[in-house]
Amino acid sequence: MVEGWKKDKFKNQIQNKSGYTWSKEQELKTKAINSVRVLTVSNIQTELDLSEELYLQNVSDKDKNEKIVNKDWCIAVSSNGNRKRIGNAVFIKNDTDYLFASFLTALKPKDSSDILPEYFFRWLTSYNVQERISSVSEGTTGLGNLDMRYLRNIDINYPESITEQASIANILSKVDEAIESVKKSIAAAEKLKKSLMQNLLTGRMKPDGTLRTEEEFYEDEKFGKVPIGWEVKKVKNCFKFKNGKGNTTSNLKEIPDDEYCVPVYGGNGITGYYHSALLNKPTIIIGRVGEYCGNVFKTPEKSWVTDNAMLVSEVLMQDYNIDFFTIKLNSLNFKQYSDSTGQPKITQGSIGGIFITYPVKIEEQNKIIYLIDNISNNIQQKQTQIITLERLKKSLMQNLLTGKVRVGEELCLHNQIRPII
Repeated sequence: MVEGWKKDKFKNQIQNKSGYTWSKEQELKTKAINSVRVLTVSNIQTELDLSEELYLQNVSDKDKNEKIVNKDWCIAVSSNGNRKRIGNAVFIKNDTDYLFASFLTALKPKDSSDILPEYFFRWLTSYNVQERISSVSEGTTGLGNLDMRYLRNIDINYPESITEQASIANILSKVDEAIESVKKSIAAAEKLKKSLMQNLLTGRMKPDGTLRTEEEFYEDEKFGKVPIGWEVKKVKNCFKFKNGKGNTTSNLKEIPDDEYCVPVYGGNGITGYYHSALLNKPTIIIGRVGEYCGNVFKTPEKSWVTDNAMLVSEVLMQDYNIDFFTIKLNSLNFKQYSDSTGQPKITQGSIGGIFITYPVKIEEQNKIIYLIDNISNNIQQKQTQIITLERLKKSLMQNLLTGKVRVGEELCLHNQIRPII
């Protein structure tokens, strides 16, 4: 045992209570007089997610008092079809007037415990504990269930010092705040990217970021308003297509094993690697059948395209940016033109007659792609930042929650987090 740390059984330190069970007749989609909100499994994500609402009527005062969600409780998933979700928990920072559902369990240190609620939450949601809870979840009806007998007999290791417990919880909270901040930044960037693409790919916005005026459009008799300097053509007048070829699936590899392996593209992107190349230059491919019908990708220099996708065999334009047209074709949502009977399926004929607008000058195509690539790269950098933060969090949990690293002994802990935030 680490000096200055204790070990005790979960059952000696932690109390738990089950959630509320109700009938279908009690449910309301919106709040009404004397109704009370209830938290369900969908509300228990990486943090408390209140985007989905459910209200109940005719709840007794006794149940309101016993099943209410109060400060310092952990609300954990106790029953779910996805066993990996068993034990997922959120920490309640403030008193609420919510109830919690019977598929959830509330957990909290006992009044007599010397474990801080915040520290207990960090212990409960640590990777090792979560893996153990998921692995022993029990159930025979397709649902996984929290094994409270197992949980009650788990040992909890914790510092004797309340200050050290609080410091550990605070450090991990700071990492969570940094992760959440980056996620919000990604969401904002994704929203901006969507808006930019809608405006740039239709010509409403010029590459310099200004909107085109009415005088900068002309009227096409079939398509309507088109930016001056842009053309309107049918897809078949821009590209020639052919179907991909079958390959020997027994030779398909999950990862390349030598320099001669090339990626194999199907309707859902890369499906594996193959010792052959059908294409010797980047090409646009379109998923033509099944779940991934209508998906548009650009292949690398050498690749193979399977027969569940079609590929551009010839571009009927003198100047073009392949990245621009990959994004442009993807924006046309080809799947809506698929055969409605049976599984989705598009043909060269079904998409060939669709009108497409594009800037004639490749310089404008290049500028549009430059703007879209910039924001895409920014999003990718932020996603990489989240991966870095998640790794840091996992490392901190493994070290701080076991006493391998003591708060105050490693001065670099604060410095590890601060630059990322």
